[in-house]
Amino acid sequence: MNIHAVRRWHGLVGAVIVFFLVYLMVSGLPLNHVEILKLDKREVSYPWLMRWYGIHAAEPTQGYLLGKSYFSWEDGKWILDDKLLTSSAGQPVGAVEVRGVNYIATATTLYLYQSDGQMLGKVENKSLPAHPILAVGKMGSNVVLQTPSAVFASVDGQNWEKSSAAGMTLSSLQDLPDDVKRRSADILAPSIPLQRILLDVHSGRIFGRYAVWVMDVASLVLLALGLSGFWLYWRLR
Repeated sequence: MNIHAVRRWHGLVGAVIVFFLVYLMVSGLPLNHVEILKLDKREVSYPWLMRWYGIHAAEPTQGYLLGKSYFSWEDGKWILDDKLLTSSAGQPVGAVEVRGVNYIATATTLYLYQSDGQMLGKVENKSLPAHPILAVGKMGSNVVLQTPSAVFASVDGQNWEKSSAAGMTLSSLQDLPDDVKRRSADILAPSIPLQRILLDVHSGRIFGRYAVWVMDVASLVLLALGLSGFWLYWRLR
């Protein structure tokens, strides 16, 4: 093999591939310090980046009016006005506000929340008077649960008695005002951990499936440069 040809090839390819070397170094260094930089806990939610990943923001269009507050949900996340509710799960079947307490029901659980979004407690399983819960409403100062077997009323959401349906008002879905939709969409805006983004940048995956192959070829070229450099050193020593 002509040593001068190898040296020319080595220099030319090395000058071109240096971009990939710097790219891999810059994108890889932060990944070596994930815990220190807390990359796994930092979320990125730029709309253009979410569109690049094919992730679209959810925007609820309907919800329940609880006093002066609106309750809505989308993709398993519950929102009370501009507060994301914690410890919630399931598809809501109704929601009412009674004496300053917000009652939100799924088929199997009744959640109690303060107006600031703080959860006061939940009633489920054997603590429910019957299940599944079909709807929730109110009757005067009582919260009411409609079940297949009967209607039950409670003053505190804990102690239940059978009741007639007379005077009962069940919660019903309403179209959300435009400003509530916008606030809910902002709260529900999707996000991705910064660690995943850096991993995708490092591998080239963020630029599409073909970019991964480009990075693979660049890695093989770097390997070839290393081998040719060793060969040149061995021949010229």
